[in-house]
Amino acid sequence: MSFTTVLPSEPTPNIVLVKNIASTTQEKTIRDFFLFCGKIKEFEIIKDDEHQKALVWFERPSAAKTAILLSNASVDNVNILVEPYFESTDPNKTDEKENIKDTDQEAKPVSNVMAEILAAGYSLGDNILAKGLEFDTKIGFTSRVQQYFNQLQANLQQLNQKYHVSDRAMDVEHKIGIQDKAMSAVGAAQATASELLHTPTGQKVQGFATQVADQIASLHAEAKRLAVSVT
Repeated sequence: MSFTTVLPSEPTPNIVLVKNIASTTQEKTIRDFFLFCGKIKEFEIIKDDEHQKALVWFERPSAAKTAILLSNASVDNVNILVEPYFESTDPNKTDEKENIKDTDQEAKPVSNVMAEILAAGYSLGDNILAKGLEFDTKIGFTSRVQQYFNQLQANLQQLNQKYHVSDRAMDVEHKIGIQDKAMSAVGAAQATASELLHTPTGQKVQGFATQVADQIASLHAEAKRLAVSVT
């Protein structure tokens, strides 16, 4: 079975192909997952042997960039694969300037988006979270990301004092499938941080590799906070 969506005459980096979707996964589940990345122009999901595959056409290249970073995320206990639809295009290499407002989903650092995805009940491994943090740093979001984590820590402390969020988060963990507690997340991220230290980005950005484990733990904590706030 082939996609019926009418594609543009010229290759565009705005379109991604999602493979290895569980046969039982609902269209809404996949669409809602990628809406965290940004606005979707066209979406189509079809059968692909024992699985499903989807075409996601975003309005902006930045949304496609985020979507590709989410490859290997677990949706309904199956790791999906995300890649550019057109082999000749790569959203990470486009020089197209986008008119993005600060209030748009696409304007958020990838790490913020990933925290929201975790809070919604989807599963992202620490390796995926680390990729998001590295991407944010690589494209110059360093100061914004650090401000985000500083504010996050302050918010968590205030919420814990006022509402005992950490106690409630224990129940939320089971409900939304976030099994790792903050300290175990730090431990699990140490190997990733060590690997990132040897990447070009890790070497160029002072302190990045040593901070990534704590930031991953903070993303898990932020996901719990967001989940608690809607329960």
